[in-house]
Amino acid sequence: MSEIKIIVDHLRMDFKGMFNANDLFRAIDSWLFEKGFEKRTNKNFEYDTASGKFMEWESYPWKKVTDYYRQMMKIRILIYDMVKKDVVHEGKKERLDHGRVIIYLDGYLELDYEHRWDGNAFLQAVRTLFDKWLYVHYTESFEKMVTRDCHMLNDHLEKLLNLKRHWRLVESVPA
Repeated sequence: MSEIKIIVDHLRMDFKGMFNANDLFRAIDSWLFEKGFEKRTNKNFEYDTASGKFMEWESYPWKKVTDYYRQMMKIRILIYDMVKKDVVHEGKKERLDHGRVIIYLDGYLELDYEHRWDGNAFLQAVRTLFDKWLYVHYTESFEKMVTRDCHMLNDHLEKLLNLKRHWRLVESVPA
């Protein structure tokens, strides 16, 4: 059985304000594509509530680093009380979402994901020896890659959400 190490545990971002949900999901998809991740979406649903929409989106992207190591992430997005509002940006009227967005990022490193060393107890013991003493520096370098990618995605999403802060709500639409 492969070993899964938790490297980044619940890196959290909380945002309340104006955003575009479609741009948020497109930004995640494009970032994952640029970095060479493959993606599997497990949850994608929304509910209508009295105060707006509630959305939950969960995805598990992964990237094969070597034949032995695989980098995995878990991206979970919760959107509370999302309503559409009209805003003015550079003299143009646009329709954006307003609500609370919570994003959780988890980073994992999976060792022996193809289960090549699971044949018998001797091979598992040899794999453990190699992982704990001989390949420690390789494992640490791949752990740093997982940490770097999780923080890069977090920074990318923070920049995307903070760009929308200079928009203002419209009480009356300018003619």
